[in-house]
Amino acid sequence: MSTMATRYMASTNLQVGARCEINGSWGVIRFIGVTGFSSGKWVGVELDEPNGKNDGSVMGKRYFECREKHGVFVRPS
Repeated sequence: MSTMATRYMASTNLQVGARCEINGSWGVIRFIGVTGFSSGKWVGVELDEPNGKNDGSVMGKRYFECREKHGVFVRPS
């Protein structure tokens, strides 16, 4: 995540449906919360382009719906 995006996300309230930028790719926040794949809070983003790692599911658990390679999970900070 870029420094600018990190500062913006840390200084605002994250909301499902909000647009965001992650490492130069734009998308929409689709999930905010805890997951089964790692501890702590995560943000699931549906990217506009196929630059992601998943389809909104990880290790067989669905967190949100999107096309293959359009989903990514990032830490909120």
